[in-house]
Amino acid sequence: MAKPPRPPRTIKRSAEPQSEAVASRPLIARRDPRQAELFRTEFIPPCKPTLRLKAPSGSRWQFEIKHDGYRAQCHVNGGQVRIFTKNGFDWAQRMPAIVAALEQLPVSSAVIEGEAVMEGPDGVTDFFALHAALAAKSAPRAFLYAFDLLHLNGDDLRELPLDERRLLLEDMLLYGPNALRFSEHVLDDGPSVYRAACELGLEGIVAKVREATYRSGPSTTWLKIKCTQTGTFVVTGYDPDARSGVRSLKLADLDGVPAGSVGSGLTAASSRDFRRRLDAGELVMVQVEFRGRTPSGGLRHPSLKGVPEH
Repeated sequence: MAKPPRPPRTIKRSAEPQSEAVASRPLIARRDPRQAELFRTEFIPPCKPTLRLKAPSGSRWQFEIKHDGYRAQCHVNGGQVRIFTKNGFDWAQRMPAIVAALEQLPVSSAVIEGEAVMEGPDGVTDFFALHAALAAKSAPRAFLYAFDLLHLNGDDLRELPLDERRLLLEDMLLYGPNALRFSEHVLDDGPSVYRAACELGLEGIVAKVREATYRSGPSTTWLKIKCTQTGTFVVTGYDPDARSGVRSLKLADLDGVPAGSVGSGLTAASSRDFRRRLDAGELVMVQVEFRGRTPSGGLRHPSLKGVPEH
């Protein structure tokens, strides 16, 4: 169903004073769109979200799904498209469907931020499938969840509040190609949004201050909260270190299926204790926090939390 037209709105600019050291400078001036080679946007160091364990609450925040993919900064200049990774590498040739969709946008220039993703059979974004495709330098099924608009037709939008930038982005993508999808948000209680995302098996959520301007580098106006799980695993072996301890513990599920290994969370004292017990032939079980599984069954981002209580 087509969305009803919005009433006219006034674009508001942030009243927050900015020092000369942190103020963003326009990357391009208003120009003749035929001069794409002379006046084109360049890579912008991205805003980096802060990892938090708990979702915030309050009306100043909006919440989006944290899609499991690759950060992508898309530049359109006179029909020419570049797609930068978060480190500034142009991977446009590896994402042909996204490039074709960007070429169809009715703009002379734009800088769109988003997450390049691929979906698995269950409709959930599949990071490992995307990683394998990009490593082979071709991900034709990749599409973009667009979440921010930094430039449009010669205007630097980074001084606008986030909610105004996203209104412009949503208008641009309203009837656009399917390979460009607007990353929807909700205005709700953060902890309840987080719980719902985890129950659906998603990677987590991102929380953003609705009035925030765009700043490159680490930011506390943009938070990421990842869904975690905790499980009990059997220790099946270890990698020794040079101090008579262990560097990591090899793990298996309680039914014996290998589950990778864990090194994060080990201390010098626990490392020596685990090696002593394992060398003595004891059955050792540990509790591990993790964020999903790899295709081979290993734990993603495992962290040792202790030993289960008897």
